[in-house]
Formats: sequence, C-alpha cells, structure tokens
Amino acid sequence: MLSHSSEVDLISQFTGFLETSDIRKKYRSEIPVFEFPEVDITEELIAELKKIDHPRNSVLGKRMESFFEIAIKFSKRYKLIASNIQVNQQKITLGELDFLLYDFQNKRPLHVELVYKIYILDPEVGQDEKMFIGPNRKDSFLEKMEKITTKQLPLLKHPETQSYLKKYDLDLDKIEQQICFKAQLYSNDPDATSQDGKYLSLQEFKELDKNNAVFYAPKKNLWSAKPESCNHWHSYAEIMEEISELFQKKKSPLIWMKHKDSFSRFFVVWWK
Repeated sequence: MLSHSSEVDLISQFTGFLETSDIRKKYRSEIPVFEFPEVDITEELIAELKKIDHPRNSVLGKRMESFFEIAIKFSKRYKLIASNIQVNQQKITLGELDFLLYDFQNKRPLHVELVYKIYILDPEVGQDEKMFIGPNRKDSFLEKMEKITTKQLPLLKHPETQSYLKKYDLDLDKIEQQICFKAQLYSNDPDATSQDGKYLSLQEFKELDKNNAVFYAPKKNLWSAKPESCNHWHSYAEIMEEISELFQKKKSPLIWMKHKDSFSRFFVVWWK
C-alpha cells in the first residue's frame, strides 16, 4: 500500500465540505433542509481548523462533524449550543444528537442531524433517489434517511433527553428538527454534468488516456477535498498496485488524476 504521509491541505478539505451540495434540496421531505450559512475563511478559522488533528477525526463522518462545528462557530446566523450529545439510560447509550443550534434569523433553537456521504448513481438499483448507493454497495440514501427519521430524530422526544434539554434551557416544543445531508454524486453517464465525478470499471480505467498522467488515491477522511489540492502524486504502476490491494478487500477507491493541466476524480469500482 502506498504511503499517505503527505496530507492534503486542511483548508482544501474544509472548503470542499462547504461546497458539497445538500442532496435533499432535490427531493421533497417533511423534515426541513438545513440552510447552510455563509462562512468566511479567516486566520482565526484556520487556527481552529488546525486543532482538529485528533484521532477521532481520522474517520470521515467525525471529520465532517468537526468541519460543521467550525462553520457554525464562525457563522453570523447560528450559535452552537451543544454537539454530539449522548443520551443515556441506566448506563446504556440510547443514541446521540448531532447538534443543537440557535438560529438568529428565525429566532428558534434547532436540532440538526448531519450526514456526509459519497454515492454512486446506479440505474440498475432504481431511478431517482433509489439509485444512490455507496461505492462498495453497502449503504444507500434511502437506508440512511430511514435511520435518521425512525431512530435519530425521535431521540429528541425521548423522556431521557429532557434532562439534557433543561441543562441548555431549551423547550422541546420550540425546537425545530432539520437535516444537513451533504453528498458527492458519481455517475457512469457520459453526458452527466451535475455530478462530482464518474465511476469506472477496472477495464474502463485501464482504457483512459494516461499519457503523462499522475494519480492519487486519497484516504476516506480526505474525500471532501478536490484533486487540485493534492501535492503528492503517484505513477500509473503504483496506483494500479494500490487498486489491486483494495479490490482484494472489496473496496472501491476514489482516484484523483492529474492529466496535463486538468484534474479529474472518479471511483474505480470492484463490482462492475
């Protein structure tokens, strides 16, 4: 396996997170879409970003939670009340509330659940939102939404949660629940323009024009960044070795490619 000691710039990861679209803006839902605030990249924010170099942030989801928290802290619209609130009952964890915020614009407290996902658009699975599945075919958009609506959101109204709300002087009846569901989408449609990249079979990857191209397979916690932020590239032979090792584990790598003066990103999937 190739070394990933040369880390992709944290600011690029953060701005990539900010720029990732909310997938739910395209689909009707009873649960409101969180209105993401405008965030200026300041010296103070950059200093805060540098503090997230912690083992808990080695996982993509936890890193995105840290990015979200920093975005809220440096926004004018919202105030962070609490984050990652574990609700326990007799030493048993019932679940966790992602974020409690105050929305100054609408003058109300919010309970926000955050999701950051990467999805393949596979028409063989179904149409519209049914086609959004994980690169390794282990999860889907609809499965995640079901979990949020049946397990995570109802936790706010659980009797054991009330003591936590009282701690923050919050009235359950005044809290609005929202979902922030950021997702990158990868399609195999050659005419698709609104997606973040393509997904390819190994054979399709081998057939790409690779003359003078270099490659990088970012670890999962770096997936929010864009290829332009990479400063450590590998040869085709090296990346093929890494793809082979990941395929043996039934993992589909994200590949960044620099070809002349252009950059692209795509998944090479083991199941196609």
